[in-house]
Amino acid sequence: MNPASEKISPFAQALPALTLLTTVFFANFLARTLFGPLLLPISDHLGRSLAASANLFIFLSGGYSLAVLCAGFVSARLGHKGTIVASVACIGLGLLGLAGCDSFFGFSVWILLMGAGAGLYMPSGVVTITEVTPTAHWGQAFAVHEMAPNLAFIASPLVAEAFMGSAGYPALFRLLGALCLLLAAVYALRGPRTVRPGMPPVLRNVKVIVTRPAFWIMVLLFVLAVGVEVGVYNLVPAFLVQEKGVGRETANIILGCSRIASLAFLPATGWIIRRIGYRRTLALCLVGTGAATALSGYGPLWWTVAMLTLQPVFVVCFFPVGFAVLSLVCPKATNDLSVSLTVMCTSVIGAGFMPALLAWGGETFSFALCFVLFGLTMCAASALAVTGLRIPEQG
Repeated sequence: MNPASEKISPFAQALPALTLLTTVFFANFLARTLFGPLLLPISDHLGRSLAASANLFIFLSGGYSLAVLCAGFVSARLGHKGTIVASVACIGLGLLGLAGCDSFFGFSVWILLMGAGAGLYMPSGVVTITEVTPTAHWGQAFAVHEMAPNLAFIASPLVAEAFMGSAGYPALFRLLGALCLLLAAVYALRGPRTVRPGMPPVLRNVKVIVTRPAFWIMVLLFVLAVGVEVGVYNLVPAFLVQEKGVGRETANIILGCSRIASLAFLPATGWIIRRIGYRRTLALCLVGTGAATALSGYGPLWWTVAMLTLQPVFVVCFFPVGFAVLSLVCPKATNDLSVSLTVMCTSVIGAGFMPALLAWGGETFSFALCFVLFGLTMCAASALAVTGLRIPEQG
């Protein structure tokens, strides 16, 4: 037998389960990213100002953060497979409810349910990946999984515009909601079953994780990465329009196209990890992200577009190695809880506080200056954090 085929076959055997998990994650992420492109038509439909309708994001992130923290209680009772099924079903029901809503209160209730359903997925998804994939292939497995959010970032504005030009967003919500319910049924029948039970976030379990310095280092790195992926991503159109003189439509096209290149590099993350190891891959991704962010602030338009295209290549490649290292530095039995705590911190700080701080800085001073300062801070903090990180040898 060919030795090379023996090394490849374990990962190949995990691909069907990884494909199904990635499809679930794509539906999860697409449902949440649609609300940015649809905020204006939703505001008009509800008869509210844009700022007032933007409060819907508070309900979405609030439901997500609370659910991701409490996901261990659900997975301890339903198991990780049952939790993933419940997650997709809740997203589907939330979308179907939103399709028939005409009031802000109704939107708030259904979007809270949808956010809570989305928050249940990640801890159980990470545990399932680590159980169906050999440890040596975790980097490759998470690289496949991370294709989902990057495809969603590209697809959501295109899908939203397609439906707004024809059937309207309620039809989009109905279609996506029905597909989510169908996907929940498919996962219930064909999804991989995990052996390890869920870990509820009680004080005894939390203490095992938070007493590890490596956990807090990984939280810092995730916060910085999400701050770029969400904060900088959402502010790029305003930066291009206000400081580069680009039209709104062109700015959105640039934003969408800037994410395409990252899809070509993401599958190579597993290969890079095997060649240079976890520590160097972390440093490469984070310092590269910070440098590209800083360099995008000043210069001609073509230079800014080039740096904004390079930046996602580095940041999206962080998440596969980040989740792999997080699973290594925390006890194996606590993987789902460590992910819950990490995602909660990144949701509150990286996706909440940091974008608000960048927006304030952009309005008060300039977006270019904020990007430069944030990028340089990220380079320095990442280099120091990765240097002090202790990563156990992989099996």
